[in-house]
Amino acid sequence: MKDSLDVAEWIRYAEMDYNTSLHMSETYHPAPLEIVCYHCQQCVEKILKAYTIAQSEPITKTHDLETLLEQCIKYDDKFSVFGLMCPMLTGYAVFSRYPVGDDGINEQDMKTALKIALDILEFTKARIAELSNKTEK
Repeated sequence: MKDSLDVAEWIRYAEMDYNTSLHMSETYHPAPLEIVCYHCQQCVEKILKAYTIAQSEPITKTHDLETLLEQCIKYDDKFSVFGLMCPMLTGYAVFSRYPVGDDGINEQDMKTALKIALDILEFTKARIAELSNKTEK
């Protein structure tokens, strides 16, 4: 496994994005839907990149979660369970950063993004921990 500090730092950043999105969704009224969804996308992007780093693969410079997910699936096909979820978040990398008028993000979109981000974050952290355990033995 590549330098664990690199992986740990990527995990920490992913967790910060998720915690920021959760905090904003719970404490801001009204919740900044677009910003919450943006941080959910960023959380997933960073945790998937952490997994590829843990596999000693160089980081792919992309915001496309489907591309990153495919890289993870090369090493562990259990990641394929997120195949329909990642496309929902990918657009938030850019779409949510600029005003779009009435075609914007709604509260249900935000709740879905939070759930997807948490599911992928927790799953991927567990897979990284398993990798660490294998290399320590």
